[in-house]
Amino acid sequence: MKFIIKLIYTLVSRIPYRDFFAILLYKVNLIPDEYKDKVHAMIKSKQYEKKFLKLNLLYNELGFHFLDPMPSKDFLKKYYKETYWQKRNDKNQLVRLRDVEHYNLLKRVYPDFDKDTKKILNFGAGHGGLSFLLHAANHEIHNFELAETNNLFNERWNYINELEKITGKFDLIYGSHSLEHVQNIKEIMKKFNEISHENTIYFFEVPNDLNKKKIEPPHTYYFTRKFFYNCFEKYDYCQTVDALGFEKDDEGISIRFLSKHKISDTFLK
Repeated sequence: MKFIIKLIYTLVSRIPYRDFFAILLYKVNLIPDEYKDKVHAMIKSKQYEKKFLKLNLLYNELGFHFLDPMPSKDFLKKYYKETYWQKRNDKNQLVRLRDVEHYNLLKRVYPDFDKDTKKILNFGAGHGGLSFLLHAANHEIHNFELAETNNLFNERWNYINELEKITGKFDLIYGSHSLEHVQNIKEIMKKFNEISHENTIYFFEVPNDLNKKKIEPPHTYYFTRKFFYNCFEKYDYCQTVDALGFEKDDEGISIRFLSKHKISDTFLK
């Protein structure tokens, strides 16, 4: 009996098995009410993922792979509104280790960043993360997120859910694991150029997809460091890092990029 209990515990503690049992209980109407919405989102997500996996993965010599044909904006908007955060448990983990690493790196590359109040765009803000740290440092925060982000402040804290509503000029344009989700990377870069000024800082982290071979829903783009070299005239920092944040040349799982230079004309045509 102890062996069976241990086996069940081992199975349900692993995400694929846990999801399988949750969906099974949902289908036979035995799932507790408080979990129904989450499991429904999991089922919808799997339906969407099947559509992602039917697409092709092509390479652009500018340094990235992309889905072909690219899913429509409406398709992606529905996916994120119906499934993305609903099936996850981490939206209320407001600040994570990666967010602290980003803040420390920002201050290391640009030591005077906190000397005066700056206007910040967190593109794909999600749980908030760096937004909370920069708000505490007296900066003005604008969170862009299709699904509403955590709204805990009445001052210097703004929520935007449509690309067209991002206006004005920003001192920092930041995106942590958001560029790989966009529908048109050139359109996004043109928008960033439109809302930047000559001293705007760009700070991005994306998965490192060097030698990418397969689609990972819901990612639409798969970047290498070459993309950032081509996308900006110059850069101030561009490294891959491992899960603990240590720099790893091309072997890390994520790319961290900072630049205070212009976006290349190649991405503005």
